[in-house]
Amino acid sequence: MCGIFGELGQGRQADTAIYSAISKKLAHRGPDDEGIDAGDAWLLGFRRLSILDLSPSGHQPMRTPDGRFIIVFNGEIYNYRELRLELEASGVRFRSHSDTEVLLNLLARSGAKALTRLNGMFSIAFLDLQRRTFLLARDRLGVKPLYWHESQGRVRFASELKALLAWPNAPRILDRAAVAEYLSLGYLTNGSCIFKGYNKLAPGHFAEGSLDQPHIDPVRYWNITIAPPSTHEEFEEAADQDALEALLSDAVSLRLRSDVPVGIFLSGGIDSGLVAALASEVGRVPLQCLTVGFEAESHDETELARATANHLGLEFRLLQQRPPTLDDVDMMIRTFDEPFGDPSALPTMLMCAAASEHATVLLSGDGGDEAFGGYRRYIEMARYGWMSKLPGSARQACAWLACLLPVQSRLAYRLAKATLPDGAMGAVFDGQGLTRDPAFRMILPADLRAVATDMATSVTQLWQKTAGLDPLSRQRAFDYGAYLPDDVLVKVDRASMAHSIEVRSPFLDYRLVEWACHQASAALVNDSIGKLPLRRLARRKLPDRVTKAQKRGFGIPIDAWLRRPETRAAMRERLLDTDSQRPDLWDRTGVARLMNLHDRQAGRNFGDYLWRLLVLDAWSRHYLDSAAPTAPPPSILLASGPASLVTLGRTAESAQ
Repeated sequence: MCGIFGELGQGRQADTAIYSAISKKLAHRGPDDEGIDAGDAWLLGFRRLSILDLSPSGHQPMRTPDGRFIIVFNGEIYNYRELRLELEASGVRFRSHSDTEVLLNLLARSGAKALTRLNGMFSIAFLDLQRRTFLLARDRLGVKPLYWHESQGRVRFASELKALLAWPNAPRILDRAAVAEYLSLGYLTNGSCIFKGYNKLAPGHFAEGSLDQPHIDPVRYWNITIAPPSTHEEFEEAADQDALEALLSDAVSLRLRSDVPVGIFLSGGIDSGLVAALASEVGRVPLQCLTVGFEAESHDETELARATANHLGLEFRLLQQRPPTLDDVDMMIRTFDEPFGDPSALPTMLMCAAASEHATVLLSGDGGDEAFGGYRRYIEMARYGWMSKLPGSARQACAWLACLLPVQSRLAYRLAKATLPDGAMGAVFDGQGLTRDPAFRMILPADLRAVATDMATSVTQLWQKTAGLDPLSRQRAFDYGAYLPDDVLVKVDRASMAHSIEVRSPFLDYRLVEWACHQASAALVNDSIGKLPLRRLARRKLPDRVTKAQKRGFGIPIDAWLRRPETRAAMRERLLDTDSQRPDLWDRTGVARLMNLHDRQAGRNFGDYLWRLLVLDAWSRHYLDSAAPTAPPPSILLASGPASLVTLGRTAESAQ
């Protein structure tokens, strides 16, 4: 697990102090070692967190013995032992026991075709110095990040945006379209960046080209194809519990490969519980379970997690979450670089900070909800999806009713979601993506409000790509395209790497993802519960009280925290003060009104929007100054919907 950076193209910087400063920006991702190698029209930089082969033999940048091929690589190749055996059988001789050397030789032999052989998480920069070509690549599901910037015949790349911003004269032109997307979703999708001109290599993509004339033109090498059978009966044989257990067990076993201590992030749910159960059965390494406790009973899963650990005979450690402060928000934005409004980032960072004292590698249950249909909105779609099939006149009437109800009405919000065209209620969930929401429009500055319609552009585009699938399959495909890689995995990567630990999730094994993609939707979710195959397996592995418990999200009670007198006072100072840093990023009058509505505790809560504004304020104070130029919003900032619905959205705003 590491951090990488580099520059490709003629005329790169010659000052070594520049690259030293860039390397320091990624020191948290790799405190154990660093390296830089350079040649004509290229430079590769590396920070190492030692996980496999702790000796100097794992140093990067790494070259083949003849010096022709060179690599820097962030991540882990879990099946490196099997790949090594194949390479050794063909005559390759190894100098180390690292997965990096296996990857280097595999790429030297097969180039981009080797990517489909890899089971792991990675971002890669690989050069063929004889042919003078480069290859940049990212893992299938987007666990590991890779940012890039192309300008004046040069390409720069790095594991984190802060490293690209450390180059001299790196532009910082704010993308106002990205601001709207962030306020809508709480995160930025891989197709956008908060600063103009910076990009993220999308999951399952690679780019290759000439070192002398580098250009990034991403190519997809893997795609999630959700293709469930048409009948439930076809599921019964395919989803045999023994087959599922064998696949998940092997995914766990591969992720236990480590030369440093391994632990488990254990919640009270069945995903991490199953990971712990199968890891304990493998029994090759001592394991301890780490759990975050919360003051609010509605968020606390301590006793359920403890029950799982005791049932499995594993060591249990409780990490108590203290109430967050605005100082925590300021600290968080320095970790995430771009505005990141998922409140669960704070307990995740706490958990990672504490975990770093006990283990360097931690297993998690991330990805189980997407694979097997675990989110509440999946169940809601199964229960209320019929509303999206109402005749147009009926949906129009419901949309008008939503406009007549107060902005704080829960019913108004639900009707606004249910009357989206094309069943798009499945693409949005509470506080995310519904730009038709009058509460969302209330906080937007005038220029962004003028072009806001029904849903964020990224939401609409992703949802349209899923046309033809059943509703649950569409939702899962959407989450694999945005929510998982751009929220969940960004959160875990940045929080874990900020504390120099590595998090691995067996549910992100591409074999398990592909297997789940071919199961019948009706066999995964019914109108009251999800993850049916995992629940059957959990009944064989976990305590009854855990398998029967109601699902709880991992987060902090943000709504109550924002109503605390000290938080309210600080929030008003930050967001409403006429001297605040970036008043053009939100509408002060609308924000003041939303804060008052939230304080009343009548109807909807607006904690998600207010939290995102606090994060945006903290981010702007850290990354922008008063003279920072901003890019104007594009003519199509947010996806357009039917004209009647656009009119309704504007009517709703003026009526409140």
